[in-house]
Amino acid sequence: MDNPLNFQENYYCFDNLQMGFDPKINGCQQQGNEDYHIVIAVQQGNMGLIINGQEVRLKSNDFLLIMPFTKVEVLTSRCTTFCCVIRNYIALDMYNKIGCPDNIVENCYTFHHYHFHPQQIEMMLQDYLRIKDIMQRQAPSLHEEMLKAGTGIFMSHMFSFLAVNSRIEYKSPLFHRQVFDKFLRALSQHYKEERKVDFYAKLLDLPSKQITTATHKYAGKTASRVINEYVIFKIKAVLYNNQLSVKTVSEMFNFPNQSFFGRYFKRVTGYSPAKFLNMHSKKLSKQKSEE
Repeated sequence: MDNPLNFQENYYCFDNLQMGFDPKINGCQQQGNEDYHIVIAVQQGNMGLIINGQEVRLKSNDFLLIMPFTKVEVLTSRCTTFCCVIRNYIALDMYNKIGCPDNIVENCYTFHHYHFHPQQIEMMLQDYLRIKDIMQRQAPSLHEEMLKAGTGIFMSHMFSFLAVNSRIEYKSPLFHRQVFDKFLRALSQHYKEERKVDFYAKLLDLPSKQITTATHKYAGKTASRVINEYVIFKIKAVLYNNQLSVKTVSEMFNFPNQSFFGRYFKRVTGYSPAKFLNMHSKKLSKQKSEE
């Protein structure tokens, strides 16, 4: 694959579109994806991956949305493909604005596999090439705003296609995989109010130990860690928007007070909510682009 283009480690794009005569992709070892939403489209050929232990085979005109906190291994493949990678909180901000389809529920530790029509893949490709062209330019003052606009078009088309195409299901017969999937669905519904494993165990009528066994197997983490990372993942998206105070965000996520919220955020991330705002907020990013 071509060397990935990178903008401030928030946006990446890479492809092998120039290798139509021999579109081989070398396999790479499993890597953790903590921070990004990954979009992969296969134009021609076949591509193999292993995501959280699940083997996934993509064919021509297949589309894959890989959510954060996944373990991804690329198998040796032969295909022409293009890929966009967007940091978590930026992607979620775009999702909220554009409107995420109802058939995409879980936001972490999973993936969504679809088969598109060739015309849809062609439209996604044109969107991708627009993003790539922006990233290849010298960075003008409005470079990031242009990149966000191009990525927004890409996302809009993506979600419109996801809404009308059927998702390819991967239902595992393995008990702990089923437990893990049920836990994720429950977490996506109750993360603002509940951060205790015991709550989810009672809700699912399962022993806490079984949930932790499942999260160890498919996420490599305790159930408590999965909960905390999911909550922080959602909080960062709200903070990035920078339209609400830290106090309001702490209340939105049902923390007893702002001080407790700050300690919780720092315990999970290693830094305070204020530091995250100083480093990553949309408002700050826009100010930098205008300087």
